[in-house]
Amino acid sequence: MTALLRSVLDFIYRLIGNYGWSIAMFTILIRVVLLPLDIKNRQGMIKMQKMQPKINELQKKYANDQQKLQQKQMELFRNEHYNPMSGCLPMLIQLPILWIMFAAMRSLANEQMARQIIQYVCGETPQLSGWLWVKNVWSSDSLFAAIVPTLDNLRQVEPATWSAVIASLPQETIQTLIANIPNYTEGMLTVATSAQAQTLAQALYAAAELQPAYQAAMEMSVSNLNILFLFTVNIYKNYNGLLILPALAAITQVIMTKFTQQAQPAQNSGNNAQAAQTQSMNTFMKYLFPLMSIWFCLISSASFAIYWVTSNIVAGISNYAISKYYDNKDQNTASEQGALKA
Repeated sequence: MTALLRSVLDFIYRLIGNYGWSIAMFTILIRVVLLPLDIKNRQGMIKMQKMQPKINELQKKYANDQQKLQQKQMELFRNEHYNPMSGCLPMLIQLPILWIMFAAMRSLANEQMARQIIQYVCGETPQLSGWLWVKNVWSSDSLFAAIVPTLDNLRQVEPATWSAVIASLPQETIQTLIANIPNYTEGMLTVATSAQAQTLAQALYAAAELQPAYQAAMEMSVSNLNILFLFTVNIYKNYNGLLILPALAAITQVIMTKFTQQAQPAQNSGNNAQAAQTQSMNTFMKYLFPLMSIWFCLISSASFAIYWVTSNIVAGISNYAISKYYDNKDQNTASEQGALKA
């Protein structure tokens, strides 16, 4: 599945010629494919909202008999033709697809970083994949991120990716690579295990540090800046971004979380403990998800942040449109019923 989605992403790139916009288009395409599941999920939530008053009545009536309450709730679900899994199942199907999509983009990012560091080691300056204000989509959109692969980036590249990239290199490039790696040992370019991948990453990084082009790209204006005595960061002269995507990720996540909470069925006001617990959880999620979004986009490449922000925007628009459609449908049905009674 990962290979299939990767091939789709590569196809879009061949049409557009820019990885940033290709990832955005790829994300939109995936969200459109998943739209029927979003509609199914929303239908289940709407039906649950309509049943909630009846559920509240059952909860009051059988508050001291949980077994009877469950039995009556199941009877209500059968009478209303409602499947309790209808709200969860679409999400359970979506999540693996979205994670596989992320794996496809991570595979591409790792491949591009491996190719870029090899070019630097060979004395070349790679053409970076820019997007709007981001200079290299395979690095983070941050003032604290370099525009070139760092050792931490290279350590994330899997053995299979190293092997595939090295196998695709011309023989002349292989010879230049070997000549420019200090203390090169026989078999260093043969990568089959994680240990060998780490050894190669370290060797290539050490070799790249000797190249003037890489040194210039890694030059810092501020080093080891202490942030609130919690951690230190570097500010690069050739910083990769402006922190816009992490900020957009947080903003769009706030909107998505707020929309999701508004779409949830209202809880039984008679159950104060349950209502308080739900409110507490909603407040916790309202702050947790945006903070997680910022963190993930800071430690991941801008390509991931583009995917995250685009996915939130498309999901928000589609959810709003779906809700608007069903709200109008309910209003029209109510108007027709009122006309018939009149």
